[in-house]
Amino acid sequence: MLIIGVPVDPDREEARRLLEEELSGPGYELHESFVARAWRWVADHLPALDLPARLPSWAAWAVLAGVLLVALAVVLFAARDRWRRPGPGRAAGGAVLDGAGLPAAAYRRRAADAAAAGNHADALLDAYRAVAAGAVERALLDGRPGRTAHEVAVDLAQVFPQEAFALARAADRFDAVRYGAAAVGAEEASRVVELDRRLVAARPVPAADGEVTVGGAP
Repeated sequence: MLIIGVPVDPDREEARRLLEEELSGPGYELHESFVARAWRWVADHLPALDLPARLPSWAAWAVLAGVLLVALAVVLFAARDRWRRPGPGRAAGGAVLDGAGLPAAAYRRRAADAAAAGNHADALLDAYRAVAAGAVERALLDGRPGRTAHEVAVDLAQVFPQEAFALARAADRFDAVRYGAAAVGAEEASRVVELDRRLVAARPVPAADGEVTVGGAP
């Protein structure tokens, strides 16, 4: 670079000024990423923060790491319930009747014993299992293993349309209790017990061809 009109032997201040002007040109511009600039800013300013007792730089980094870990733990704890519960409109993966299952009468006895002991969660679960097992025994559902709570509700709603809402609500509570550890009161548990009793006494609605719908297929 040819500098015109500049003293041949500039003093110290003049030389510094000329060097700063030269380095400020576009040819010397430093392209640094945002992440690099942010990290450099934190590294430059964190040790200078007004921490109690003027902590040394390594202690300041330890404090920052601790704050980040606490924030991460809070976020994970808040999201835990969402991960455990089934999403809207999506059935949980587990079956209502595990393995070979029990007779409907056995599930009803278990539900009654659980309710008497104040264990309303187990009472609700076994009452809904009695609904599913009773439907299988009456040939209203086939014995297909792995049927979920919502599948039971959808299939039975076709032969008990008057109970469609109660079946859907019971299926939702079954999943919420079994997979989401939701709290259950005596009223909720007794509602499912009463649903089972009504279904036992109700006559299924026949399909258009006169056959009872089984498992959602005429």
